[in-house]
Amino acid sequence: MQRYTGAVRGMVIAAAMIGYAGVACAGDMKIGYVDVKSAVENTAAYQAGLKKLEALKNQKQKELDAMSAKIDQAEKDILGQSMAMSPDRLAAKQQDLNEMRKNYNRTRDDANEELATEKNRLDMSVGAKLQTVLQEFGKEGGFDMILPRPVMLYADPKFDVTAEITKRLDKK
Repeated sequence: MQRYTGAVRGMVIAAAMIGYAGVACAGDMKIGYVDVKSAVENTAAYQAGLKKLEALKNQKQKELDAMSAKIDQAEKDILGQSMAMSPDRLAAKQQDLNEMRKNYNRTRDDANEELATEKNRLDMSVGAKLQTVLQEFGKEGGFDMILPRPVMLYADPKFDVTAEITKRLDKK
């Protein structure tokens, strides 16, 4: 037990020394931070992409709603006419209904996959520009580091470069 206490004490002392050295060096460094999510989501290109995604989603939903209405009608037809149908005819109608449901599920899955792919494409497009803009901004501004906002527990708002990064992303 005493050996572990000594090891922990040594690690705490080492961490304190490293932290103190980091604070001493940080005075000569120019550091900024950016809220990446906000910088990306507030660009005109990202907002336009989201509108296109929403339009695609609405189109896919209309297609699915039409298919769902056909399925509902087929179910009502089967329920209303099942007593008058022959067993073979009823089985055929139920088979058709099952095929309609499978088609619906495939179409829904394909639509979800297409939407996810388009969202990923949008994120990647703006993300690639973000990396370029951050590097250019950092070099032009003489920054030693630009950190993402979630990494920090506290940062003075005067070091926030998010608005400038968003403006530059809009220009690209």
